[in-house]
Amino acid sequence: MAEILKIPERPRPTESNASVWQIWRGRLKESVGYLLNKIGVPGVIGDVDIDDGVTGQRIQVRTGRFFTRLSVNGRDYYFRRLTGRFDGTGMGCG
Repeated sequence: MAEILKIPERPRPTESNASVWQIWRGRLKESVGYLLNKIGVPGVIGDVDIDDGVTGQRIQVRTGRFFTRLSVNGRDYYFRRLTGRFDGTGMGCG
């Protein structure tokens, strides 16, 4: 079942001297993000390689024509490109 989404309390500006424009721009970004989540639009992620020095994990993201592949230490997780829905797992070949 889908979670019930609550509208988060408005965050306060990180700087005490934030301009009205900065506050409104932040609120607009928050509102657009909330709306996109509410209607189920998947997030966008680009190709990236991450070597996590703290945990020693190697994380790789690759976007193909049909799927986005998230690889963690050689274990692959596939997500449909347009919907973001999880599609399956696999093992990298090298």
